[in-house]
Amino acid sequence: MTFFGITYIEKQLQLNDFIKYGITFGLLLTLLIVSVLYWRHRIQTKYRDLSIIILLLLLFMLGLQYSDYVQSESRHSQSSQMITFIENLAADKQLAPSAISVNSTQLTDGVIVRIKHSYYRVNLSLDQSNYTLTKTHLLDEKISIQHN
Repeated sequence: MTFFGITYIEKQLQLNDFIKYGITFGLLLTLLIVSVLYWRHRIQTKYRDLSIIILLLLLFMLGLQYSDYVQSESRHSQSSQMITFIENLAADKQLAPSAISVNSTQLTDGVIVRIKHSYYRVNLSLDQSNYTLTKTHLLDEKISIQHN
């Protein structure tokens, strides 16, 4: 079972966006270069064909980013809720947030929380305004913790 620390959850949110924006920026730059080459060498149609291919790839990437944006807004919201949950739980237990690990990056009912060497199951209310912790035991004690 894998548990995640608060720094891992925070960095994961930023890494996914960085990769998508990097690919889009690279495609835009490539399109600009190929377009300039086409305008300089109008006789050679290979640059025009490359421009069209890259433009289509760019449009495809933008379409993917839009659909991912809609889905990631929900994930970002849930991951942000998990970060807030970990910070509130740490304040309640008078611990540093880095001392708490969870087995999911999104706040859902049934998440397992690791506090020091004890494990708790989180029971959320329907509106997720409160929670209860129930001590639980893992069947498989082989765990890994992702901190960063």
